[in-house]
Amino acid sequence: MNMAEKIVVLLAHPDMEKSVANKALMAEVKEMGHVTYVNLYDQKDECFDVEAYKTLLSEAKALVLQFPFYWASAPYLLKKWTDDVFTNFAQSPVIQDKPLLVVTTTASEYDAYRSGGRNRFTMDELLRPYQLMATHAGMVWQTPIVVYGLASEDAEENLEFGREEFKEKLIELGA
Repeated sequence: MNMAEKIVVLLAHPDMEKSVANKALMAEVKEMGHVTYVNLYDQKDECFDVEAYKTLLSEAKALVLQFPFYWASAPYLLKKWTDDVFTNFAQSPVIQDKPLLVVTTTASEYDAYRSGGRNRFTMDELLRPYQLMATHAGMVWQTPIVVYGLASEDAEENLEFGREEFKEKLIELGA
């Protein structure tokens, strides 16, 4: 399989050692032959090699952003990567017309992310900046995968559903 058939999953999790959900999601798909994982937090410093990412992304079929969702956003290193790296490729052949998928996990249950719910906004509303980023860059926005309720009594069931959904979506994107 050549790199153009690969899907790049950019993971932004500051503490994978303690992660349950993102670790489980990664384990579900990491061994798939067409998936390449890059954890931003594995770097020793916060300087990104723009040329290396240019090569990686230009040869990839799709880009996935995976992160835990807290305080209405992703961990800060994903924003830094977006500013330092992604900005260089907006509206360029490196990423243009490629799918962009957001996969995120949240402690709160689905009902908390409803109009009038505890968090007041839907996840579609809260993830809108990523959709704007994809649209501006000429990418094809994919419906996000959100694994809800990881601090709820249904956490195990929710995570299993999310793992299956993630795997099926990566099979679809790789087809």
